[in-house]
Amino acid sequence: MPTRRAAFLFSAAGPALILAIATVFHPAHLTDVTAARWLALHFALIVIFPLVGFAPWLIARTAGRGFGVAAGILGLFYAAFYTSLDVLAGVGAGSLQLTGHADAKGPLYAQGHVVATIGVVALVLAVLVASIAAISRFGLRALPGAALALAGSVLLYSSHIYFGWGTVSMLLLASGFGWLAWTVSAPSPMKRPTQEQAPAQ
Repeated sequence: MPTRRAAFLFSAAGPALILAIATVFHPAHLTDVTAARWLALHFALIVIFPLVGFAPWLIARTAGRGFGVAAGILGLFYAAFYTSLDVLAGVGAGSLQLTGHADAKGPLYAQGHVVATIGVVALVLAVLVASIAAISRFGLRALPGAALALAGSVLLYSSHIYFGWGTVSMLLLASGFGWLAWTVSAPSPMKRPTQEQAPAQ
């Protein structure tokens, strides 16, 4: 596999795959015992969450500028709002729990739910744009990847990155983005060279 295509595939599927691995370490609940791990994990993932929104743009832009712009804008909305959830309910709530102010977590969770909802809706729409773009250009070959990525993005709303359904959500996104990226980056079939015409007598 050419290095450039491998980098393209990792750029599309890698962030979701990293998050799938991270779900193994995500505490089921935020308590005094899990606060340090909760805080450290969400702090580390600040740079990973927004990269998931990069994949739809990478895929959609191969079918035309319009698709790319639409997926890029929606991916940016996802990146901004869903990462805000990580900061509020992850870093913020974890810090309060760790410093003995657990009673103040409520507003952070409430605001986190609002920004997470906006972020997930934006991601679902971005995936939909990327799916339509890939299918419009490559036909049914892109359909399995589109279905996987759409299922993963919808499931994210209720699962976040908790171990279990969160793992499933991220694996669906990673496999869907990987399938779509593989499809849209397939090399074009080489045309047969035309035979030279015989010289005139």
